Amino acid sequence: MQNLQRRNSKQRQIILQAIKSTKSHPTAEEAYSVVKKEIPNISLGTVYRNLNLLSEMGEIKKISCGTGCDRFDGMCEPHAHIVCPICGKVQDFKYDVHKVIDDIKNSCDENISNVVLTIYGICSFCKNNDKNI
Repeated sequence: MQNLQRRNSKQRQIILQAIKSTKSHPTAEEAYSVVKKEIPNISLGTVYRNLNLLSEMGEIKKISCGTGCDRFDGMCEPHAHIVCPICGKVQDFKYDVHKVIDDIKNSCDENISNVVLTIYGICSFCKNNDKNI
């Protein structure tokens, strides 16, 4: 059964392309809206299952940022994210994550396998639209 799930399907390739073709870090529902245009009879459950499988396979990254739904990122190289706690928007943040990884490795005896750097800050849209911020 495990090998069948790993089999490369047309649906999975279209879902993967939908994630890799955007920098917006879509939710499963947003990815579903895009994929449904190409595969009208696909279910939201199929999109969810394939997104999670693609994440487990290392083809995409799942971003759990604590502001609601998980988001998905087609860029798998180490990088940081900025998350707006008001609207939930996720943006890539250019930062030398490799330096952080090296600093952590040099300061402890642990075998570091992954670093997730998430910065929370109010985006310019929310800042400009709420005078109380």
